[in-house]
Amino acid sequence: MTMELDLAVLGHVSIDHIRFPGREEIVYPGGAAAAVATSAALAGAGVGLVTKIGEDFPKEWLEKLSSILDIRGVQTLPGKTIHIYMIYHEDGSVDAPVDMGVARNMGETPIPEEYMNARLFHIAPIPPEEQLKALKRLEGKRISLDFNPTYIEAYEKKTGLMMEIASRVEVLFPNEREALTITKAKTVEKAAKILHGWGAKLVVITRGERGVLVYDGTFREFSALPISPEEIVDPTGAGDAFAGGFLAMYSRGKGVEECVEKGLERAREVLKKMGSWSI
Repeated sequence: MTMELDLAVLGHVSIDHIRFPGREEIVYPGGAAAAVATSAALAGAGVGLVTKIGEDFPKEWLEKLSSILDIRGVQTLPGKTIHIYMIYHEDGSVDAPVDMGVARNMGETPIPEEYMNARLFHIAPIPPEEQLKALKRLEGKRISLDFNPTYIEAYEKKTGLMMEIASRVEVLFPNEREALTITKAKTVEKAAKILHGWGAKLVVITRGERGVLVYDGTFREFSALPISPEEIVDPTGAGDAFAGGFLAMYSRGKGVEECVEKGLERAREVLKKMGSWSI
């Protein structure tokens, strides 16, 4: 299908394993890139996905993706897809080992020629060095980017790298903890100013049930949409769903209020279902 894309999303599509004590393992489709892409597609954007999967990736999951977005950027390689394990223990602690499979060097993943005129590119959480590789390849394009607690140690230690990333990006989506870690700031407002000072034009900090703080030289705060605890089935992917809804509007030139509204709407929907994909 030929279409002008609103959004091209680069990053992981994974096989997620959720293990609770004394229960059978649950396997879900996952990966931040797919979570952002499916959310943006359901919010009405034309979306292309750029990723690497292995031969073990279920065909029906791929068909599910292709029903709402363009998958010409999905490369199937010999070997295994990235597997992410969420292991919950009796004492409340969680282990999250990752088997990378074919998902190494994500920043070098080929981007189809047809995607290169997308209105906006989004780089989902991959190691910051890989994000920078992708940013350099997309020099001159409009880019948004987000983060993940998996790489929190790199965010803390590699300030120079994080400054360079921020300098090349139009929209940044850290959550509160990531914003404070990356900038070493004491308050979220100060963190937003620092990230903006490094070059990001629009800093969108998600704060869970406390809503969203946006900074582009001016602060704007937005409350989270009401949701009752009984409605929350699985918190996985709410931040990605927010970014997808936001970017669906943003890529089509909508104002910040409308972007945040759609993002919060999409986040609320994904909280009501299992898994991080919006479909």
